[in-house]
Amino acid sequence: MCFQSLKIYNYKIFKMLSNIKTKILSELKKFDENASIEFSEHCEFTSTTAFKLAKKQGRNPSLIGKEIAAQISKNLADDVEVKTLNGYLNFYLTDKFYSENLPKIPDFKFNKRDEKIILEHTSVNPSGPIHIGRIRNAIIGDYIGRILKFCNYETEIHYYVNDMGKQIAIIALARDKNLKKELSGLSDFIKNFVRNDYEILPHYIAGNEYYEIDEEFKNQVDEIIRKAESGDKDAINLMKETAKFCLDGQIQALENIDIKFDKFDYESEFVENGKVNEVINHLCPDRKDNEPAEIDLEEYGIKREKGKIIIARSNGTSVYLTRDIAYHLYKINLINKFGSGKILNVLGEDHKQEFLELKTILNKKFNVTNISMSAIFFSFVNFEGKKFSTRKGNIITIDELTNDAIEKAKGIMLEKNFATEGYKDIGIGAVKYAILKIDPQKQINFKLEDALNFEGETACYIQYAYARICRLIEKSNISENEIKNFGISYQNVDDAELNLARNLIKFYDIAEKAGNEFRPNLLAFYIYNLATLFSKFYDKCPVLNAEEDVKKRRLLLVVLVKFVLKNGLNLLGIKTIERM
Repeated sequence: MCFQSLKIYNYKIFKMLSNIKTKILSELKKFDENASIEFSEHCEFTSTTAFKLAKKQGRNPSLIGKEIAAQISKNLADDVEVKTLNGYLNFYLTDKFYSENLPKIPDFKFNKRDEKIILEHTSVNPSGPIHIGRIRNAIIGDYIGRILKFCNYETEIHYYVNDMGKQIAIIALARDKNLKKELSGLSDFIKNFVRNDYEILPHYIAGNEYYEIDEEFKNQVDEIIRKAESGDKDAINLMKETAKFCLDGQIQALENIDIKFDKFDYESEFVENGKVNEVINHLCPDRKDNEPAEIDLEEYGIKREKGKIIIARSNGTSVYLTRDIAYHLYKINLINKFGSGKILNVLGEDHKQEFLELKTILNKKFNVTNISMSAIFFSFVNFEGKKFSTRKGNIITIDELTNDAIEKAKGIMLEKNFATEGYKDIGIGAVKYAILKIDPQKQINFKLEDALNFEGETACYIQYAYARICRLIEKSNISENEIKNFGISYQNVDDAELNLARNLIKFYDIAEKAGNEFRPNLLAFYIYNLATLFSKFYDKCPVLNAEEDVKKRRLLLVVLVKFVLKNGLNLLGIKTIERM
């Protein structure tokens, strides 16, 4: 999914790839206005422009390629060498380019952006511990927040707390009456874990059962909702206090895996300040008492099977959509105060219709056209065939998953005789990387043993490469700052060195693309590939025992790989390990 309006532009990056690509494209477009170039594993860039022209002109692409190369080479000579191979135009960066620009990689910073981005993600109901079916939202959302901040957007990460409505009213009443359901059938981990959100779970399960079978309990729940929306402080506080109690535990669970938020927005705020009623009155100014408030979006191509879209029930209480509209009007107001910006929501693919309705109502009914509002949809994770339902108590929590991953990581590290100080970060990183390496729109079949494979496309493979780098630099007895200041040449380098250099200079461009398209899998594969290339370099190219000039050149490459791996992993929310 690509949002062109949120394109992350790369400014003067020390004559790095963006400027070079622009220069090459400007030359190619003298021959074909639709010319394009792509990254290549065999050179820096390649173009099929000659093949496209050959079709139009009925000529041999190899001849066309040679003609183009001869004409553009003189204008690219400082930084790029152009070669042709069977019609392909291949572009190689020069020794001069590498010598000047590779050492500058750690110094680059994106320019400050003039847009405010409000990102909302996770926002699970405060109905108990967060189960693993929700973890992909949190991990993807955390990545997006990190990469937007990395690209220097004014970014706020919000969490919307559902402390109004039927579910929280059920929990609040069950908790007030001390109704609990024995947690039979659940794991010992859940039964024995002590924290607020786990304390809420038996109330939630019991409350839902009572709501289905006990008419008096149901009526009391409905009365709490009605009173709260009428402004009754006791009813509001009953639900708000229960939600905050549960949320405190949920926040701890997320912070344990290094996922944090800038602001928590409470649904009740928009009921208490009258904004929800304003939405109802704006959308349904002629509604009558004791009748539901409804709107029709058929003229905009949106039709529900059950008819019109309900904004308020016949008893006057609002529905979730109405409160969500009020919330998004609040976010829009925040952006207007800043000047310009965008709203981003991370949502499961099952929320596409609801988001379309929300966006249409804001655009067509509230005339919100100056602010872009987009959703990053993701497919679901299959945890080895398990299905989850908090309401039925059929869950595995993210605490249980990460605890299992951490313990398994520790066991594997002991088996391999690794230092075990970082086993917690190995376990959590394994879970995150396994989720982020897959395109968000594709389903994941998650297996913990695969995620903890030190020889696969995993976080622990990358973390191990990073630890080897740290040890190598330590053995050199030269500080990283001193290494960064080495004056080096890239003439006559080994292929393993050249492959590292070619991939290092792609870092900011890959980060740009992965951020622009909200595809963490692009960045995840890039740093895995870089770690793989480093391993090949490590096996093939002696560093500490090389001749002095070669040693300096290779040490600089090692330091730069360390920088890129550390920053790449950090963007994915994964910590590095300095010793194994």
